[in-house]
Amino acid sequence: MGTVHRFGVTVRVVYCYRKEFTSMAEKEKNEQAESAENNEKKKGKSFLQTYREVNEKARAEELKRESEAEAARAERERQARAAYNERLRQERLELMKLKQGIISEADIPKEEVVQKEYSIWEKISNFFYHNKIYVIAGAAIAAIAIFLIYDLVTTVKPDVAVLFIADDPQMQFLAEDMEDVLAKYAKDYNGDGKIQIRVSYTPAAPDLDQMSSMYYHGGDQVKLSAEFMGSDTIMVIGDYTSFGVIGIEPEDTVLADLSEYFPDDENISEIGYKLSATSMKDDIGYEGLSDELYVGFRYPFAPGLGGSDRIEKNFENAIELWTNYINGNMIDPDAESYRK
Repeated sequence: MGTVHRFGVTVRVVYCYRKEFTSMAEKEKNEQAESAENNEKKKGKSFLQTYREVNEKARAEELKRESEAEAARAERERQARAAYNERLRQERLELMKLKQGIISEADIPKEEVVQKEYSIWEKISNFFYHNKIYVIAGAAIAAIAIFLIYDLVTTVKPDVAVLFIADDPQMQFLAEDMEDVLAKYAKDYNGDGKIQIRVSYTPAAPDLDQMSSMYYHGGDQVKLSAEFMGSDTIMVIGDYTSFGVIGIEPEDTVLADLSEYFPDDENISEIGYKLSATSMKDDIGYEGLSDELYVGFRYPFAPGLGGSDRIEKNFENAIELWTNYINGNMIDPDAESYRK
């Protein structure tokens, strides 16, 4: 090639080489990009990338729905405003015509009020919505009434109720044994078809030197007060100490004078019948039963009791039961006290 005459040719050759080199480089770059893309496709999307794409798509759809809902709401408001403005315009025109005597009041069309027909469920829902306070109050009263009626129907009243007030923790485990012993000498006094004797261990004289004992017996004192306020419990087993704690003294009239019911019986004291004079120790299998215990009977005409027919009947039943027991007169040797 000539240097001068073919300079332009030389330049064109170099340009061609450069262009070819550039094309090769771009081709290689494209192949790398394509290879990377293929690898990416083979590898698959990461969990985070997939999550982002799904989240973005869901967000876009939500924005679209919100936009459409907002547009629909705006259109409804626009139509409502337009209808309202049109109604006002018509009313003004009719009022002007009426004042000018062009039309009479009878010519003005009356607006028809469309009565909506409600379904039964809509009526019920509307009733509860407008009367929910009364409905809630009525439901609460009904629930209380149902509970009280159920309790009245299902609660078994004892034929004779006994209260053990002396402080002897072992008796809380032997109360049912005493119930079964006395049940053999009792009748179905309340006529419910069951013989039930209830013996409640509720000590009246806890150890005041021990705070834990006072805390433990706190509930017993509440129960004790409730028992003496009621008319079911007639028989009370205790000693002089426990009777004194609850404010019953020998000269009081809270307990009945048993000499009227058991004359010439040497086991009677001012507060009741001496329990150790009976076979109760052997009957319940407890040799540790105190010899200082007495069975007292709440006098039905004592202050606060009022001599109601119910407590008088309970008193008579308790006296009959105890008479049968001390005389060994079993009504049913196989009887056991009924329990739920």
